[in-house]
Amino acid sequence: MQKSPITSQRFVLSSLATLVLAVSLSGCLSGGGGSSSSTSEPQTPADPLQIDTATGEFRGIELNGLRVFRGIPYAEPPVGNLRLAPTVAAVKLEGVQQLSEAFSSECPQTNVTTGAVTGNEDCLYLNVYAPAEGEDLPVMVWVHGGAFILGNGGGEYDPTRLVEQGVIVVTLNYRLGLLGFMAHPGLEHDGGNFGLMDQQQALRWVKNNIAGFGGNPDNVTLFGESAGGHSVLSHIVSPRAQEEKLFNKAIIQSGSYASGQMPKAYAHPAASALLSTPCADFDSVRECVNELSVEQILAIQGGEQSVPTVDPAGDLLPVSIAEALSAGEFDSELSIMIGSNQDEGTLFVALDELGGGMVPLEAGGETEYRARVQALLAPFGINGDAVATHYLSEFAGQSSPLSLALSAIWTDYMFACSSRLHAGLFSRQGVDTYNYWFTDENAPWTMVPPQIPTPVGNIPISFPFGATHAGEIPYILYSADTMRQRYAGSEEDVDRLAGYMVEYWTNFAKHGDPNATDGASPSWPTFSTASQALRLDLPQPQTEPATAFNDYHRCAYWANPTLNPPLL
Repeated sequence: MQKSPITSQRFVLSSLATLVLAVSLSGCLSGGGGSSSSTSEPQTPADPLQIDTATGEFRGIELNGLRVFRGIPYAEPPVGNLRLAPTVAAVKLEGVQQLSEAFSSECPQTNVTTGAVTGNEDCLYLNVYAPAEGEDLPVMVWVHGGAFILGNGGGEYDPTRLVEQGVIVVTLNYRLGLLGFMAHPGLEHDGGNFGLMDQQQALRWVKNNIAGFGGNPDNVTLFGESAGGHSVLSHIVSPRAQEEKLFNKAIIQSGSYASGQMPKAYAHPAASALLSTPCADFDSVRECVNELSVEQILAIQGGEQSVPTVDPAGDLLPVSIAEALSAGEFDSELSIMIGSNQDEGTLFVALDELGGGMVPLEAGGETEYRARVQALLAPFGINGDAVATHYLSEFAGQSSPLSLALSAIWTDYMFACSSRLHAGLFSRQGVDTYNYWFTDENAPWTMVPPQIPTPVGNIPISFPFGATHAGEIPYILYSADTMRQRYAGSEEDVDRLAGYMVEYWTNFAKHGDPNATDGASPSWPTFSTASQALRLDLPQPQTEPATAFNDYHRCAYWANPTLNPPLL
C-alpha cells in the first residue's frame, strides 16, 4: 500500500529557496554519539559570572540585566580524524576563560548574499543566557533552522524576553551540509547524522553543567523552528535521546516537513557526486572527504539541503519520524507544543520573485505556475498538474492568483497538514499536546538582506506576505526594539502578541502547560483532532475547532491527492 505523500521520503527545494530560507531561519546570520561529560555536584558560585563546568571555567558578562556566556565549547573541534565522525565531548580547558559579547564561529556554509564561504569547522559551541540570580530554573535549548545547510545559534537571536520570565536559554551551533549530514551507504556512523549527534552532545553538556548556572537539568525544553523543529522531532523519536533522557518537553515550530526520511542506503545527491569526482580513486568517501578543503566540499554541496537519514543498525534514528510517530515509538511522558504558520509558503514564492533568477510567476503565466508545481511535487509521486488545477480554481479572480495558489500549495502540503497530523499522533498516544496556528499577517520577514528596503512592510513583492514561514520567531527570540522596527502594525499590537507568546512558551517550559497559573492569558486547551487548538493572533489568541485549520489548509484534499501513475 502506498504511503501518504505527506510522509514522502524525499524533500526538494529549489537552490535559491533553500539558501534564502536557510538565512531566514538562522536569525539573519552573523558572524551523536560520543561520550558524555560528567561533572561533580555544582556549588553555588561566589561570583555568578564565573562558572566552573566540565569543559572549563568561564567568566561571562552582564548584558541587559542578564548573565550571558557566549562561545562555550561543548565538543572537540570536528577536524582531522573527527571530521565525519561522532561528536566527542570537549576536554576541559585550563584556566579561566574570559567570554565577551562575541559569538563563536558558525559552522562552514555559503553566504547567500555574497556567495562567500563563511564559518569554521571549529564551531561546536553554545551560548547560555541566564537571569541575574535563581536556582532550579527551567531550561530552554534552541536549535536553529536553515535547511540543515546554514545558520547558527547567534545572529539576531535574542532570548532576553524569555529569560526575563525566569528561564535559562541555551542556543547552539551544529555541523551543517555534507559535513553534518553526509548521507552515504559507505559511512558507518548512524546514517551520517553528525549534526544530530552534535545537538545531542550539546544536550548532554546542558544536563551535566546547567545546574552551575542556576538551571534544573531535569526540566529541559528542546525547541526549534523549520530544520530546528525537524531536529526536535528527530530527537523525540531517537532511542538514544530517550534512553539518556536528554530533555523533558519539546516545542516544534514548522518542523513537520519531510518526516519520512530516506534510509542510510540512499546517497544524498551531493554525496553521490563525490563518488565520481573527486573521490573516484579513494577507498572510501570518508577518506576522500578528509582530503578536501571546506571550499571544495561546499562547492560540491551547492544548494542541496540536507535531511537526517535513517540507519536501522544504529540507535540515533533507526526509523523515520513518520514511522516512529505512527507506531507510538517515542517517550509518551513528554509534553509537546507543535504548530505552523498560516502562510508558510509565501516566503518561497517571494524569494523567487525578488531576484532568484526565475521569471516572476505572474509574468510567466499559467505555464510557469504549472511547471513550478510539478517541480515541487514530482519527487513525492504527486500529480502536480491536478494539484495546480485544483488550487488555481480556488484563487481565480484574486490579485496575483498564481503566486497565491503556489504559496498555498507550499503551505498546505509541506508544512500545515503534516504538522496537524503529528499533533494528532502525539495526542492519540496520551501525550499532553498543545497545538497552535500562527496567523498574524503583520508578522515580519526574518530575512532583510541589503537590497530589500526596511521596514519589512516596504518589501516590493506583488502579493500579500501574510504570516509567513519563520514569522513567529521574532515574537519570542528577537529583541523588543528589533521586533518593533520590523513589525508592519503598531508597537502596541506587536508588544501585546509577543507578550502572550513569551508567556505561553515560558509557562510551557516551566510546567509542561502553556496556561498561566493566574489565568491572565486566554486559555489554551490540549489538542485532539475533534477538539480545539489555539490561534495566535490579535487582538488576542483564541481557541478554534480543529476543523477551521483543516478546512483552511485543505487537509482532507492532501489526505488523498491525485498520484502519478507508477513507472513500469
